[in-house]
Amino acid sequence: PDALPFMGKVPGYSGAYINGGHNCWGIAWAPASGKAIAELVLEGVSRSVDLRPFNPARYTSQGRGGRGRKKKGMSVGEQW
Repeated sequence: PDALPFMGKVPGYSGAYINGGHNCWGIAWAPASGKAIAELVLEGVSRSVDLRPFNPARYTSQGRGGRGRKKKGMSVGEQW
């Protein structure tokens, strides 16, 4: 939905990582994204690329603070 790839730890799974969804830029971004994920897996943090915008959790309740509409932080129902 935001045209950004998913790069980072997979929420809810220990030792699982994803590096995909690069669309037509996959070939061009392969060296940088491969290095970033290798750093994340081996060192626990990517030093070459800031992976925050590509967090796989950005479309989950972990990444957005839960599903549905909120009013002053309280759930007031689903928004479809």
